[in-house]
Amino acid sequence: MHISWKQRVYDFSPWRPQRGRVFARTFAFDCETTAIDKARPWLVPTYVIGAAFDGRTGVFVTREHLAAFFQVHQDLPFAAHHAPFDIRVIRAAARGLDIDGWLDRRRVWCTRLLYQLLVLGTAGRTPDGKGRTTLERLARRFLGVTLSKNVRDSNGRRVRVSYGRWLGQPPGQIERVYLEYLAKDVIATHQLYIQLRHRLLRLQERSSATWGFVSHDWLDSQARRWGPQTHHIQLRAAVALAEVSERGLHIDLQRRSDLASALEVERDRRKADLATHGYLPGKGSSKALQAILSRIERNQPGRPLPRTPKGKYSAKAAELRDLAAEVPFVDVFLKFHSVQKLLASFMNKLAKPTVHPSFRTMTRTGRTSSFGEINAQNLPCDGRVRDCFIPTSGYTFVTADYSTIELATLAQACTRQFGLESQMAESIKAGRDLHTMVAAHVTSKLESEVTADERRKAKPINFGKPGGMGPATLRATAKNSYGLDLSESEVQSLSDSWFEIFPEMRAFLNDDREQQWARVAMLLGLSAYAHADATGSTKYSRHAQREGRLYDANPYLGAMALKVAGRLNPCKLDGEPYSDEDVGFFWSRIETVRDQLPAMAQRDIDQRRPCPELRKAILRLADRAGVFTLTDRLRANASYCERHNAVFQGLAADGAKLALWKLHRAGYRVVSFIHDEFLIEIPTSQNPEQHLRRIQHLMIRGMTAVVPDLPISVKAAAGDTWAKPD
Repeated sequence: MHISWKQRVYDFSPWRPQRGRVFARTFAFDCETTAIDKARPWLVPTYVIGAAFDGRTGVFVTREHLAAFFQVHQDLPFAAHHAPFDIRVIRAAARGLDIDGWLDRRRVWCTRLLYQLLVLGTAGRTPDGKGRTTLERLARRFLGVTLSKNVRDSNGRRVRVSYGRWLGQPPGQIERVYLEYLAKDVIATHQLYIQLRHRLLRLQERSSATWGFVSHDWLDSQARRWGPQTHHIQLRAAVALAEVSERGLHIDLQRRSDLASALEVERDRRKADLATHGYLPGKGSSKALQAILSRIERNQPGRPLPRTPKGKYSAKAAELRDLAAEVPFVDVFLKFHSVQKLLASFMNKLAKPTVHPSFRTMTRTGRTSSFGEINAQNLPCDGRVRDCFIPTSGYTFVTADYSTIELATLAQACTRQFGLESQMAESIKAGRDLHTMVAAHVTSKLESEVTADERRKAKPINFGKPGGMGPATLRATAKNSYGLDLSESEVQSLSDSWFEIFPEMRAFLNDDREQQWARVAMLLGLSAYAHADATGSTKYSRHAQREGRLYDANPYLGAMALKVAGRLNPCKLDGEPYSDEDVGFFWSRIETVRDQLPAMAQRDIDQRRPCPELRKAILRLADRAGVFTLTDRLRANASYCERHNAVFQGLAADGAKLALWKLHRAGYRVVSFIHDEFLIEIPTSQNPEQHLRRIQHLMIRGMTAVVPDLPISVKAAAGDTWAKPD
C-alpha cells in the first residue's frame, strides 16, 4: 500500500515472521484497539492492528504476529505518541515480551512526553488538559500536517473509534481507509520524535546560563542516563502509575457508612450553631457571610480581615484560621466547612467497593498529581478517612515513606550542583536529626534535652526556608500545616539559628538576588538616567555614567522599588529614610505596570498603599527565570521560590519515581503513590518483616540513584488499613 505524505509516498505492507528484521534504526509504533471504556479508562482495550515506520518504509503488524515482530527488533529503540498506553496494550496482547527491560535500557520514547518536557523547558508549564497533547494537534503545530480525526469509512462510521469491527482480520480484509489512517499516525509519530528530540537537545545546549547548570559534561552525562529532560524517569513512572490506577483502592463500605453518618450528625450540629450567629449555609448565603465578616472587622480596629483579589472578604480556611481562637463564629464556620468538605469531596467518592485514582506523571514541579475517581494524593488529614481504605482480600497493606527526604535532596544539590560545603550534608551523614539541631540551637539546649514541641517548631523552618519563604509565609505555614502559633520573634530566632547551623544556605538562597532586582528594574524601567531625569538627583547617575551603564536596568534601584512597594517607611541599610522624591519616583514607575497586576494590587497602587502582597505581585510579574534539577530537567519561567523549590523538590520527585519503578520491577502491588509515600499490598500468608526490609531496600536504591552521597531512610509498617507508620 502506498501512503501519500506531504510531497512523498511511503510503502506499507503486512509484516510476517518469515520477513524477519525489516528495520535497522529507531522506528515509530502505533496501535489501534477496540473502543476505550470511557467509564473505566484504566481498563486495557484489545489490540486490533498496529503499524511501524522507520522514516523510509512501514509495516502493518497483526495481533498474532505482534510478539514475533518485537522480538526480532528488540535491540532497537521505538517511539510511540502515548507510550504508556501502547505499552499496556502490547503487554496484554503479547505476553512474555520483556517490555520493562526495554524501558530499563532506555529504548522506548514517548512523543507526548517529549512535548510536555519541551513546554516545561520553554514556557515553564506542563500542557495537560483535553486535546492539548494529541497527535493531531502536535502534527499540525510541528509538521504542518492535518490529521483529521473525523475520517469516515464507507458506511459512515468514524474510523478512529471503529477498529474493533476488524478484530482478528488480516490487513487484506480491512477497509483501506482504516489502514491509511493508522499509517499516517505512525508516520507523524516518527517525524515528531525526530523533531522534538532535536528541539530538546538544542534547548539544553542554549541553557548554560540557567541557574543550577553545572557543566556541559554534566548535562550530557545526565541526559544519557535519564534521557533529555528526565524523559526516561517520567516514562517509567507513567507505566508503573498506569498499573496503580488499574488495581484501584478498596473501600470498607461499612466503615465508610458509619463515618458518613457521624459526619452528617456533626455537620447538622455545626449548621445549627451557625444559625445562632445569623448565618444559614447554602444558596444566597455569601451576602450574609460578607456582612458578618464586615461586622467582625469593625469590632477589631487595626486588624483588617483578608480579602480576595476582587476586594471581598476571603472565606478561605487558611486565611481565617488565625481568627478561630478569638471569634466564635469563625471557629464554627471553619468546623462546619471542614465537615462539609469531607462529606462532599471524599465520602461521596468512597461509595463503591473500589475506586481508581488516575495520575499525571509530571506537573511543573516535577511531582505527580492525582485526579479521577479520587485524588489519592490529597486525602484529608482526618485519620478516619484513611481507615476506610483496606487491602485486597488475601493481602496486607504496607505503608512506606521517606524520612525528611527533601532535606537530603537539598543537601545533595548544594554539594553536587552548586559546589557548596554543606553542613546540612555533614549532619545528615552523621545521623543527626535536623529538626532537633535547630531547636537545640534556638533554645540553647543540648539536643538530648529538646522536647517534642520544641522540635516540632523547627519543622516549618527546615522545610520552608529552602524554598525562600519569608517570615509571614513561614508563620502561615506553621499554623496551617503544623498547627503552630509562632510569633514573629520565634520565626526570626528559628531562621537565624537555621542560617548559623547551615551557613551554605545563605549562598543557596542568595544565588540570584541581584538578578531578581535587575529583572524588577527592567520591568519598571529603572535606570540611573530615568531616576536622574525624574528627581533631578545625580547620586546614582554619576557612577553609572562612568561605567557606561547610565541607561541600563539598575539592580539597586530595583531593590529600592520593592522596598517602596512593600514597606510603609522604606529606608536604606543605615536607617536613613528614602527621600520623598525617591518614593514618588518609584511609585510613578510601579504605576506603569498597574494593569498587569491582580485587582487587589491595582487598588494598592491607586492608593499608593505599600504592603507585602503588592511587593510579591510585582516580583511574580518580574522575577521569572529558568532552573535545572540535578537530574537535568529544565523548567523555564519559574519565580524565585519556585526555582529554589524545584532544586530539591524536583530531585526528590525523580528519586521517588525511580523507587516506584523498582517496586514495579520487583513485582510489588503498589496501589497508591503520594509523592514520597507508597501504599503496597503484600500477601497475608507471607512474612511481612521480609517484605518490609525488601521494600525499604528498593526505595533506598531508587532514591540513591539521584542522591548518591547521603544516607536515605525509609519508614515502613504493615497494617490492615491505610495508616502511616509512627
